[in-house]
Amino acid sequence: MEGQGRKVKSVQYSQPGTSNQQEFLFVDASAAKTSRRNARSFVMQKARRERPWSTSKHAAKQRTRGSSSPRSLGTPASVSTPNTASSSPTLETNRNGYFPDIDAAQQASTDALERAMCLNCGVFAVRRGQMLCPRCAMLKTAVSVREPDSGILDPFGASSIDITESVSELLDHFVHEMAPGIIGVDIRRRSTLMKSEWFDTALSNEGFMHSLLSTAALHMFIFGKGTVNNILDHRAKAISAVNQALSVQDPAVRLSDANIGAVFNLLTVEEGLMMPFFRDELPYDEQPNAMRLHLNGLREMLHLRGGLKAVGTNRILQAFILWHTTAHAIAGFEAPYPTTLAYIRTANFPHHPRGYHSKYAKHLIHLCRHASLTSSLVKLLESVLILAADLNAWYDDAECPLDALDVQNFSCAIECLLLAWINDHGTLIAPLEGSLCLALIIFTVRTTEAMKRPTDVHLLHFVVSKRLENALSCTTSAEWQMCPDLLLWILSIGAISADGSAESAWFVNQSSLACAEFNICSVDELLDRLCLCGWVHYKLDDSVHRLWRKIVDLRLETYLDASSPNKEDVNSPPGPLQHSIKEAELTDWQDIDWTAVIAGTSAQGNNEVVSWTGTTTSGFGYAFGDALTASRRDYGGYGLLWR
Repeated sequence: MEGQGRKVKSVQYSQPGTSNQQEFLFVDASAAKTSRRNARSFVMQKARRERPWSTSKHAAKQRTRGSSSPRSLGTPASVSTPNTASSSPTLETNRNGYFPDIDAAQQASTDALERAMCLNCGVFAVRRGQMLCPRCAMLKTAVSVREPDSGILDPFGASSIDITESVSELLDHFVHEMAPGIIGVDIRRRSTLMKSEWFDTALSNEGFMHSLLSTAALHMFIFGKGTVNNILDHRAKAISAVNQALSVQDPAVRLSDANIGAVFNLLTVEEGLMMPFFRDELPYDEQPNAMRLHLNGLREMLHLRGGLKAVGTNRILQAFILWHTTAHAIAGFEAPYPTTLAYIRTANFPHHPRGYHSKYAKHLIHLCRHASLTSSLVKLLESVLILAADLNAWYDDAECPLDALDVQNFSCAIECLLLAWINDHGTLIAPLEGSLCLALIIFTVRTTEAMKRPTDVHLLHFVVSKRLENALSCTTSAEWQMCPDLLLWILSIGAISADGSAESAWFVNQSSLACAEFNICSVDELLDRLCLCGWVHYKLDDSVHRLWRKIVDLRLETYLDASSPNKEDVNSPPGPLQHSIKEAELTDWQDIDWTAVIAGTSAQGNNEVVSWTGTTTSGFGYAFGDALTASRRDYGGYGLLWR
């Protein structure tokens, strides 16, 4: 009787008239297909009872007059669950766009955890904290964490071209390997300009999108992925789209940011295809003058647009063009293009947040003024010192209010102005002033680039360091008596630039002599003196430590007595601590054809060229490029080999 009473109570407790509903569903594991369908139907019915989601008028009325109990909403469940297929709507994956809806997936995950059922099969229970049952977890195929996901970039299918598997792979490469380190100084990868302004432009413009994909394909090929056909295919489609846009009468279309950006990308692709390892990959030179045509076209478009300043509506495009111009100017050691120089001189660099003031060292400024150096050069020195202070603040403080793009642009502007100064003054430059200007160029480049291989010969050495050695060799110790710290600073910069090259020994020797002359006995003392002059510890301290180790090794050699350096030794190379110089050496400094020297250096470098979409570091951190050549000089970023 007692057992029968318990049975009666159980039946009465589960009558349809009550507010309690069936909480569990027992399924037949031998009929997996039917059981899965029944389980899904059961879950959906339970969800409807607890939270009605129908859009019908009947459901709306029920919501407005429903009771405070969630279980009173909707249709009550039956006492028993049928073994046949349910007629309730099934939960389908949202297939709008390219990939399933993220919110739907998150909701499904939450529901599965709440009901302790496997998210995959919906039948078996899961362990606490897991989403899959042991069976599904064992059978499920592992998915690559780097699987191309164009839906992240184009979730609403708004792209200007079809997102095929190949396009998705290129976009994935662009997002994960090119975009993150686009700005050399952005060591924390904060900038989102590549995904916002740059990629947003591509989404709405077919020519720009194909040009971007061509640069990504080129970048991938350099790292051993993809094919040359991918590069050429997207290049051809980009050219066709650009020509179509140029044929439109509306200037707003012809000179739009997207069209200028597409031409710019095409220019960089042509530069990249001139790298040595593409010579055997291209069947023939189908467009021998393509690079020159794109360059002239870009300049003409910028002129009609109103100059580089008029491209300010797209900050990243404006910056890329500035960086590219700077790269070419440094590579040829010549003044930048006049329109770029005009923009720099009217852009009011540096661009600091309101109320921000750089606390820069002024020791070098006082020394240079005391030595009666040209005021225009001293003004440029002050700009470099402001940049150094900004870089120290930016590198050392994660909460620094400065903008990475503004800092990078400021460095480019300084480099262009220094190149213009040295080209404008020509043979009128005194060797001491020439050495300072050259050291400032090296310092600015080295502190704002994205280095990856410190043991490699820095290609800036081939352009500037030899000229710096020549300038210092035309000075005497008397000229440096008024500014000894300036000499230490210049020699240290020169030694850093020449590190790894044949000429490195000259700078190490002269640095050793200067340290002995000015009673510097340790690397810490040297760094203290350099810090007084203006230094960027994050970028340069390691290089100074390497320099000091070379100085110690040099002094340990048996033929050198570092305690009493003999500057009068006729066998020692000429240097800044010599007592006099030969007239022939000064004549060489004034009359040497540096353009021919640079051209000869380029010929020795296998005709390597500046390339925008060149190489980046394997850590994806320096996507704005690598130096003048195929793969040896990093400058951080999207591919411009100098910036």
